Amino acid sequence: MHQAPKARLAAFGIKNLPTRPKPDSLLYNRDMKRKTVIVYNQSNTLAASVYREMRAWLEERDFDVDSRDSYACREGDADPRAEFAVSLGGDGTFLSCARLVSPAPVPILPIHLGSFGFITEVTQGEWARALDAWLAGRLQVEERMIIEVSVIRGGERTACFRGVNDAVVSGRGISKIVRLSLQLGGFEAGRCRGDGLIFSTPTGSTAYSMASGGPILVPLVPALLITPICPFSLSWRPMVIPHRDEILVRVDEQQRADLLLTVDGQESCDIFEGDTIRVSGRPGGVRIIKSDLRGFYEVLRSKLGWSGGPHA
Repeated sequence: MHQAPKARLAAFGIKNLPTRPKPDSLLYNRDMKRKTVIVYNQSNTLAASVYREMRAWLEERDFDVDSRDSYACREGDADPRAEFAVSLGGDGTFLSCARLVSPAPVPILPIHLGSFGFITEVTQGEWARALDAWLAGRLQVEERMIIEVSVIRGGERTACFRGVNDAVVSGRGISKIVRLSLQLGGFEAGRCRGDGLIFSTPTGSTAYSMASGGPILVPLVPALLITPICPFSLSWRPMVIPHRDEILVRVDEQQRADLLLTVDGQESCDIFEGDTIRVSGRPGGVRIIKSDLRGFYEVLRSKLGWSGGPHA
């Protein structure tokens, strides 16, 4: 009787032979490495030092590390095979990193090296522990909303941006009161005169919007925040709207100042009378690897001095 190869080998006391790896197995292709990208300010001494340590740590674990300067990040310029990204710095570095990976948002681990910030929960001395926990599957990923902003001029889209924090329509120059008409969810909301308007995500509620008197939103709230900047009328107040409601801003005629659209404080373009700015929220546009040592409320308590004292 014909015996299968394993049965014939078993007859001679040979068993438990290792199976041959499949051609697409990582064991088969020993040159295949896992990919990651690190974004940091390459001119910052501390960031460069931590980057070198982190790169060596990752390479010891068979990772191929790609690096980008936070001041030279371009959208979609990251290696598409990267499994995750790391931002080394403050909130601004994280925003650069998020823009870099925005076409295919991989999880980002934000490492805090600055003096103030709300997004970066992992401190400088915790990065190795955090990376080890992430690679072991012990950390959660939080998906947050981004805003998509476009400028319509003469019926055509002339500019397009993605933002994690906010989009700001404002004037510049000495006499910078601007006149804007606002439409929310298809309904006319009125005209605003003042220094401008801030449209922010919940993540961006602790940035320029908060400094202008806007409320703080928990990052997972599905909403957008509209905050007027020094409005000429006291009836204009910050407003929270559902993220599904599209925002249209029309630049009125007879402006007394040049106007500027700024997204995340890092990208900008000139806007003119007759232009329309369209702002909408998109859930899940950025993914953050969360710390297991502290949460959003603890970060607020620490940064804002909620414990009381002379600096509260």
